[in-house]
Amino acid sequence: MNPLQVESLTKRYGSVIGVDEVSFTMEPGEVFGYLGPNGSGKTTTIRCIMGLLKPTQGQCLVMGQTVQQGQATQHSHIGYLPGDFRIWPQLTARRALQILGRLGNTEQTEIRCNELAEKLDLNLDRRVGDLSKGNRQKVGVILAFQRKPRFLILDEPTIGLDPLVRQTVMELICQAARDGASVLLSSHDLAEVAAVCDRAAILRQGRLVELAPISRIVQQGQKRLKIWLKQNTPVPSIPVALTNEIRIIQEEPGVLQISYQGSVDPVLKCIAKLPVERIATPETSLEDAFIQYYSRNPAQQEDKR
Repeated sequence: MNPLQVESLTKRYGSVIGVDEVSFTMEPGEVFGYLGPNGSGKTTTIRCIMGLLKPTQGQCLVMGQTVQQGQATQHSHIGYLPGDFRIWPQLTARRALQILGRLGNTEQTEIRCNELAEKLDLNLDRRVGDLSKGNRQKVGVILAFQRKPRFLILDEPTIGLDPLVRQTVMELICQAARDGASVLLSSHDLAEVAAVCDRAAILRQGRLVELAPISRIVQQGQKRLKIWLKQNTPVPSIPVALTNEIRIIQEEPGVLQISYQGSVDPVLKCIAKLPVERIATPETSLEDAFIQYYSRNPAQQEDKR
């Protein structure tokens, strides 16, 4: 049974379109990326899946059951972390998680809660209102994972977390998938999603513009290099033959940042002629990658409407 089927999902807010005719199906045990810039419709879709919003048209099926607004469809099998996670500030993290964990096996949930808190380095006995933003996000991560759900819906799960904790969360996602859970991962971080997802759907302005293996999507985005040149070296011009592959995106004395597509080989041959001191590879945001992806595929957008 497929954990999730989204069929012609449309949600309008008056004249504003949240999502428009979105359809996709997740496979059992799959880590599925649901990607797009802020405002593209990711959270609207998730709220429809969770029964928090009523679609204008179309439907969502979770584990074969049609989602009805306000009826908590299959919620006992779902681990959900919303993008705007909030919880009772006056309670300790432990007490809040105990209350929310009562949908499942309470004893096993408490054991799992303590294990996750240790992994994430979170003191469960502090009041939620006294926790930093990052530590409140850890509470949300524990809430999603503590019942070992069959289906995880994670909306920007690593936002506000430091790199080591982000890596721990990614490991939790991979382990959940190995244990048979299906994971819907919504994010704007391409590198993060590429590390754990099998396939991904890409949204733009509420419309599905791509559904493909993540390896193919990653190749669509431009890559970046930041190059520090030796002192007093003028910033060189890009050879005419390479202007279609290389674009200067930052230029200042002694520093050059470029973006490129395709093979790195011609880029390195061009850089090899310069007096380079060091090179870094800044991460490209998914939103930047999308801008390049859409500009190269206007016809494809129309085909997928």
